[in-house]
Amino acid sequence: MKKDTSKINPLENEAIYIIREVAAQFEKPVLLFSGGKDSITLVRLAQKAFYPAKIPFPLMHIDTGHNFPETIAFRDKLVKELGLELIVRNVQDSINAGKVKE
Repeated sequence: MKKDTSKINPLENEAIYIIREVAAQFEKPVLLFSGGKDSITLVRLAQKAFYPAKIPFPLMHIDTGHNFPETIAFRDKLVKELGLELIVRNVQDSINAGKVKE
């Protein structure tokens, strides 16, 4: 039986459309990346949106200081494999600078 591909993943198609629109309309977009399943899914969607080119914006990780070491290792491996820029900001730095109160 042949699969009708015209109706496969309408939500995926809409997400890819939105990612492309954001990249086209904004000057400095970033993709927030926690290392969880949702942000990993968004990276994969961004890959599909711009394939065969690489994702045209950096990933940004807000480090709370409460990450599993495996999460950080996966994040770093993924960024390296995809040739992406990674921006990391630390919550503790903002606390120390008085910008955020615990």
